[in-house]
Amino acid sequence: MEYRHSAFHRFTLHASALMLLSILIFFASAGSVFGAQSRPWYATRLEALGFYVFDQPFEQPNFNVTSVDGHMKSRLSTKGNITLLNFWATWCPPCKQEIPTIQKLHETMKGEKFEIMAVDLGESAKSVKAFLDQNKISYPVYVDPKSSLTGLYASRGIPTTYILDKNGKFIAGFIGPFEYDNPEFVSIMKELARK
Repeated sequence: MEYRHSAFHRFTLHASALMLLSILIFFASAGSVFGAQSRPWYATRLEALGFYVFDQPFEQPNFNVTSVDGHMKSRLSTKGNITLLNFWATWCPPCKQEIPTIQKLHETMKGEKFEIMAVDLGESAKSVKAFLDQNKISYPVYVDPKSSLTGLYASRGIPTTYILDKNGKFIAGFIGPFEYDNPEFVSIMKELARK
């Protein structure tokens, strides 16, 4: 009699565990379905252009850089605008390749809640300023002469670019050169800026 009771008890525990596991699997799969539906509207469109879209917008530590004219700029001061945060250098051929398209994007987005924060890694303000003047670049450029931001933001090479939302959170990234005057990309930036 005691043996039957303990076998029944083991069966009940086993059945309970299976039911709990089934419930957890159901909610996990439902969560992934609902999660897919709750992706931000821009995710598929940016991914189609080759951007990596982060699962959730996330914060990174603030940093300060200096413009080529000597003005201090904090990354968090971009809050309120959609921001294209671009890490590059004047000696980098892929960076040079995308610069004209960033300039066109800058001109196209004037008057929108959008800004460019391009950070040159490892060069002096004087040499970067000479490069900007020579290439007629008017978008905001800052310098990190000691490359102190490389490890956190551009460890896989330059150019590396991020899109930040109006709260200053990182929403997407791209490694390598990109055509920032691409009409679809410009359209997404305008939509983000106007929301």
